[in-house]
Amino acid sequence: MSPCYNSHAMTDDILGTLTYETASKLVGRTYRVNLDSQRSIELIVTRVVRAAEHGSRPKELKRDSFSIFFRGPADVMLPQRMYDLIADRDSLPHLFIVPVGRESNAYEYEAVFT
Repeated sequence: MSPCYNSHAMTDDILGTLTYETASKLVGRTYRVNLDSQRSIELIVTRVVRAAEHGSRPKELKRDSFSIFFRGPADVMLPQRMYDLIADRDSLPHLFIVPVGRESNAYEYEAVFT
C-alpha cells in the first residue's frame, strides 16, 4: 500500500489525511506536474520539516503542522497556486505550492500543511 494516494482515484482529502510521518516517507520521490497537454516537469521531494518541534499543538489541530519541500528544474518557475502532482504509484492532488528559492540549477517549492 502506498504511503500516499492512488493516482487512479485522486482524493480531494489530502489536507485532512496526510501526516508528517506519512509525508516523511515521500523524500526522494518524483512527481510530474503537467504544464499543458504536451509539456510537464518533474518535482522531487527533498525534505519534510515539522513546523514546531517544541511545544504542544493546539487541540483543534488533528496533526502536527509540517512542510514538504520540492526541487524542480531551473528553466521553469511554477507560480504559487494549486497543482496536481502525479506519480506512477500515487499522487498529491490539489496541492498548493509556493516557490521559496532558486539556485543555479533548480527552483525550490514548499507546500505547508496545518
